[in-house]
Amino acid sequence: MKNQWYGSGTGVRRVFGAVARACKKPGWIGAAVILGLSGLTLGFFWLTEVHGAFGAPRRAQAGGGSSPTYTFTTIAVVPGEGKFALQGTLAIANNAGGDVAGVYIDNSYGAHGFVRAASTGTISTFDAPNAGTAKNQGTFPIRIEIAGNITGMYADSNNAYHGFLRASNGTITEFDVTGAPTTIGHRGTIPLNINAALQITGFYVDANAVRHGFIRAADGTFTTFDFPGAGTGPTQGTMPVKINGPGGVTGFYVDGNQVFHGFLRNAKGAFIGPIDAPNASGGQGVGRGLTFAGTIVHSFDGLGGVGGIYTDTSGAFHGFLFSASSVFTSIDVPGASTTGGVFRGTLLTNMDAFGDVTGAYSDANGVEHGFTIVGGTTTINAPIDVPGANTTGLFAGTVPLSINGTGELAGTYADASGIFQGFIATASAVANPTFSPAPGTFSSAQSVIISDTTPNSAIFYTTDGTSPATSATAIQYTGPIAVSSTETIEAIAGASGFANSAVVTATYTINSTAPPAATPTFSPAPGTYTSAQTVTISDATAGATIYYTLDGSTPTTGSTKYTGTISVGSTETIKAIAAATGFSNSVEATATYTINLGDFQVSVNPTTLTIVSGQSGTATFTVTPENGFNSSVSFACSGLPSEAACTFSPSSVTPSGQPVTTKLTVTTTAPGSAALIPRPFFQRPIYAISLPILAMVFGFTARRKRALGGAKLLSLLLLVGAIGLASCSSGSNTVKNPGTPVGTSMVSVSASAGVAINHAATLTITITK
Repeated sequence: MKNQWYGSGTGVRRVFGAVARACKKPGWIGAAVILGLSGLTLGFFWLTEVHGAFGAPRRAQAGGGSSPTYTFTTIAVVPGEGKFALQGTLAIANNAGGDVAGVYIDNSYGAHGFVRAASTGTISTFDAPNAGTAKNQGTFPIRIEIAGNITGMYADSNNAYHGFLRASNGTITEFDVTGAPTTIGHRGTIPLNINAALQITGFYVDANAVRHGFIRAADGTFTTFDFPGAGTGPTQGTMPVKINGPGGVTGFYVDGNQVFHGFLRNAKGAFIGPIDAPNASGGQGVGRGLTFAGTIVHSFDGLGGVGGIYTDTSGAFHGFLFSASSVFTSIDVPGASTTGGVFRGTLLTNMDAFGDVTGAYSDANGVEHGFTIVGGTTTINAPIDVPGANTTGLFAGTVPLSINGTGELAGTYADASGIFQGFIATASAVANPTFSPAPGTFSSAQSVIISDTTPNSAIFYTTDGTSPATSATAIQYTGPIAVSSTETIEAIAGASGFANSAVVTATYTINSTAPPAATPTFSPAPGTYTSAQTVTISDATAGATIYYTLDGSTPTTGSTKYTGTISVGSTETIKAIAAATGFSNSVEATATYTINLGDFQVSVNPTTLTIVSGQSGTATFTVTPENGFNSSVSFACSGLPSEAACTFSPSSVTPSGQPVTTKLTVTTTAPGSAALIPRPFFQRPIYAISLPILAMVFGFTARRKRALGGAKLLSLLLLVGAIGLASCSSGSNTVKNPGTPVGTSMVSVSASAGVAINHAATLTITITK
């Protein structure tokens, strides 16, 4: 597939070979291949993924805010990077802490890794120990996780591919997937992603150029897998792209027709797929240039959704999101052109765990521009352009490659000389939250209000000492916070398209010398009961307000306010405090009510009866009370054969601490008995007279619309009426009773106490001749 975005063996040469030929400089062929290997950098840029804080809550944000502005920082590895076209620095990934990993291309078109520390801005370069140094070779970092561990691949002196893991202390571990080629050029192991547990996913290319997925555990063991629908020919197979915190993987596969499809693999190894965008090309009509046919999934969010790209039948790119509820949303930036640029259309390159996305789009002049969309919103923030980015040439414009969960972007652009430069784009931040009253020491409880001056911002806060930027206990602020004892509140604000504010801390010290309010009391007293209870809470302090909880949590003045009795229908614990002006809060009072509602069990003896048709059988039905049950119990049977009946003596019982019984009698009917069967209503004289009259009325009213049908119905009713008149002499008929049929029936004998309690036992009855 010659215009596939990458192919077998020298497939990367196919992609960027056209670039080198266009430049018509032989020395650039190596650079083209190096950049082709950036299927692990530039060519793979839309497959790389930045690490967010997996498992963290939704970041503070809200839709409709004004557009953010960005502050740009250029990353150039000097000395070291080349100074010719298609050389330079590419920032590939940034983590939630702002550290950036990437690759730089030297003057010989060799590739080297680098990491930029967010805290100092210091750039450290590195190479895998066995990485080659010639053209088409070198070290290609792909992903940096939250702690600074980096994974990627390197090409050795034979152009074979191998994986590496660089620890945050700089130690590099090289690895190869078990069974992957290690000495064949353009074959081998290609890691693409790492999570906080140091699980690494990616794929390896076998000797036949078929792709296979893998997961490397932190202990260095491998699990390999293939999606069931993946092709088995060259350039086909399974390509995982991202692994999340629990170990789930998303990616894509290429089928036997060279069509791309997305998939998910959960942490237990079960596959979900294929995932195909509704308007994705099925392989026919794919256009020119750097493109593919189908759908590529390359990102997770933290809510079960995925993101990626697809191409239409013209080969133009479109971004998409696929929610956990299976809803597709296509992403096309207004102004994106489907006819110009290296990547025609809209290219979603990355999505973080919060659902924030970034990417690039081509305008009508073929210039790339960045864009972002904040998770949970539909507002597209564009264009994002680095000052100094080239606006002409093959690689013109700005391409964000990752977004890190704080609104910070990392990516690359080509300057006026065609040299690549890495960049960081930091969005303007939301204003810091403010507190009222101001933090300090108080002699009484306070009601704290948090506000923010950025329009449409959202505020999240914690009171347990964790940071609201990452804590799973963060609460969205919706109203005043009651502070009745010394407490520290930490808050953060966010808005659509902006970087989060700083975390602001406010400590309120409550130093009250006032006596505590009286401890609340409960009525009835806590204990064990055999019926539902109505609980009253009271307090001896005049004017006290009582607050309570039912979920086991400690009550505060922000808990449910007691306004009336509490119904307790099952075992429950009530905790309460009292608050009053001039008093500190009371000691917590706790009351547990154990509700053991009375019940009973039933049994029947014997459990089987054999009865000759026409005779009867008896059994003893026993009711055994539990938990003090002493209500009236009535009985019934269901499932009896025809012409059989059951009776109970007595018809109801009331246990009084001991089992009680009733005699169950089943009666049957012998064959041949006569029974008087009442005459049907239409054979009675009154209906015999009235039906002809009704027939006449009906016939006249229906004549116009359905003359024929009305005539037939009239004739039928007149006939019925005539039969009735002819039968007026008798009110019933005598027929022969067939008796209770021979056979076995399962009869349910039930006992009921009102509508709340119902139990049954099974009695097997066999009827014989």
